[in-house]
Amino acid sequence: MANFGTERVYQEFEPATRWTSEPDAEILVADLPGFKKEQVKVAVTSTRKLRLTGERPTGGNKWIRFHQEIPVPLTVDIDSVSAMFKDYKLYIRHPRIKTETPQTKPPAPVKPPVVTKTHDQHEAKQSQGSKATTVQKPKRDQVKHDAEQKAGEVKSGKEGLTGEPKGALSSKDHEEKDKVGAKWFEKYKEATGNVVKEAKSKRQLLCNLTASIVLVLLILLYARNAVRSSLVWNSEE
Repeated sequence: MANFGTERVYQEFEPATRWTSEPDAEILVADLPGFKKEQVKVAVTSTRKLRLTGERPTGGNKWIRFHQEIPVPLTVDIDSVSAMFKDYKLYIRHPRIKTETPQTKPPAPVKPPVVTKTHDQHEAKQSQGSKATTVQKPKRDQVKHDAEQKAGEVKSGKEGLTGEPKGALSSKDHEEKDKVGAKWFEKYKEATGNVVKEAKSKRQLLCNLTASIVLVLLILLYARNAVRSSLVWNSEE
């Protein structure tokens, strides 16, 4: 007969464990010879440890059991732990925490500086202005040259009239001098005649203006007296 009143006698067992790595997870493998899936328990504690427990009978009131806590790496996600029992081995899979690598954006291409049309127009205006100034310079020089040439001709003419003869003058020289003197006299006479005419015309204009003013004043006085006399006649009546 079976003895149901006897207590169990436990023998402690420490299973062999090892870690293996996969590209996306860390796997803990525990060797449990003679154990079945329903005789093993797996739990994750609040202190981030993996707790493995299990027990099985060996005959009579003798039992074998194990209790082990293994720290979980910080690089795994404890909320996604999964376990699988196969061929007396316990496989506990710990998925790694996915870290998103920041995507570096390629540097934006540097755009070349755009030359605006206003700059070109400004340069064109400046070049046109410089051309205009260079064109105007010869005109000023030409005017200055003509004025100097005329002044030289007038000066040479005066010197020919007032200068003393260095040697004996011929009849031709006397005739030329007389002609030049006659021309200058005619010019002088013409100029003085014009001045006299202008003075006479101005004097005549002034006289006419004075006579007009006097005539207007006389008309005003006459009209004033006529108005007064009419008023006197009206008052007497």
